[in-house]
Amino acid sequence: MIRKLVKYGVAFHVALLVIYSSWARGGSSSHYLWALPFLALGVLEMMLVLPPAARGDTPEKSLSRLFRSLVRDPILYIGAALLIFLTIQWMNGPCELVEDAEAFSGWKYTDPPSPSLPFCVDRPEALQPLIWFLAVVVAVLAVRNSLKQSARFFVLKCIAVNGALLSLLGFAQLLTCPGKLYWYRVMPVYFFSTFGYPNHAGTFFTMTTAITIGLLIRAIGDPEHRRESGWLTLAFIFNAAGIYGSLCRAAIIMGSLIIAAFFIYAIFYLYSRVSRPRLLATAAVAFFIAVCATILAVTPGSPLKAELDTVDWSNFSSSIYAGDRKELAQGALDIWQDYPWTGVGGWGFRRYIGLYWPEEKWDALLGHGRANVHNDAIQFLCEHGMIGFGLMLAMAIVLIVHGLIGVIMGRREVDLRTMRRRTWLGSVSPCAWGVMAAAAAMAMHSTLDLPFRSVANTLIWFIGLACLPGLTPRRRTSDTKAAQTPASTTH
Repeated sequence: MIRKLVKYGVAFHVALLVIYSSWARGGSSSHYLWALPFLALGVLEMMLVLPPAARGDTPEKSLSRLFRSLVRDPILYIGAALLIFLTIQWMNGPCELVEDAEAFSGWKYTDPPSPSLPFCVDRPEALQPLIWFLAVVVAVLAVRNSLKQSARFFVLKCIAVNGALLSLLGFAQLLTCPGKLYWYRVMPVYFFSTFGYPNHAGTFFTMTTAITIGLLIRAIGDPEHRRESGWLTLAFIFNAAGIYGSLCRAAIIMGSLIIAAFFIYAIFYLYSRVSRPRLLATAAVAFFIAVCATILAVTPGSPLKAELDTVDWSNFSSSIYAGDRKELAQGALDIWQDYPWTGVGGWGFRRYIGLYWPEEKWDALLGHGRANVHNDAIQFLCEHGMIGFGLMLAMAIVLIVHGLIGVIMGRREVDLRTMRRRTWLGSVSPCAWGVMAAAAAMAMHSTLDLPFRSVANTLIWFIGLACLPGLTPRRRTSDTKAAQTPASTTH
């Protein structure tokens, strides 16, 4: 027990950030964000109490190694700059709405207390992105500097199991008490699981499904982890069901494509790793799941079919990016042009958009979904400017580049049947492909919706990318030498 605490203590606390945020209204309600700073503080504490140690290390030496790793990590400096920027934005407010006959709309916001600094309109609202990225920065630093390979897989398994449990909760609510979140809170619109906004749920379960598929394929193909394939199969089924239960069109389409692509990849990856009966059994289970999903998609009267029928497949892009979202995006860009460097503060778009639209369109802003641009990049640019959004983007780029380098430089495995090295594609861990598929799906979804406005989704995205370099072992000189004389290992 003590050994597992030392090995997975930091990893569990990182996973706890995702678990809490996803169960607390899907990470999109400001009423439950208060706990995230304390959970982030717990992660930092565990990093100091349980620093990564090599065999024979003293606690002092392990702690010294942790500090050296942190100092060399660019995420520490980018994250610190971002948090300082968001803190200044939060503190430099509020601004009041006053009449101004010379303004386009007849209204304007007063100057903040310090006009030359980043500002916000409403301080409680501006506090939310500060809390989001505090949790993100701490989680990423912990993964990159405190977690070894086994601990990173542990975090991904926690995400997979948590997603399955949330999917079960969603269907349990639909079957027993539809329309009530947590069986007591009446919701005026459709919701799934703990997510009041179905599209947040769709993105969440798309990512957990992709991660779970990677873990499942790895477990089936690796005798050391094959005992995990049973519960991972159940986790995959429940997570995949969550995609369709969300009734999010974009998630259903992307999730189905991911599942289909991984089915083909699994045949290639497992062909030389498992026996033919086991491979056929795996294919049969996958085929059965596909048939069930297809039946649900074509059955007349099913909510899933009704949602898919709203997609105009002949004009796909317009049906997905419908309504006045283009006008909202243009309005956000107009706001950004007036505040290019620091933006208008967290959730400032909803405050400013009325000043850039003519009065006859104000009633439209009262409709559902008009508080957001439905394009995360444009909204972050509008609210945090080139400085804030640039720091967010820089952190993502560092993680993506490091992750891709880790995958590209991964060690090629030896096929014990033929004693030859496998191809690069066959050597990369399926979990790495699962994480990359999850990250790509959310990035694409964010161009037409707002998945990054849920801290649960944002945490999974950044944590997954932070885990990526350690999922595939790196090349070593000794491996190259061993590959040159494979026959020597048999004597």
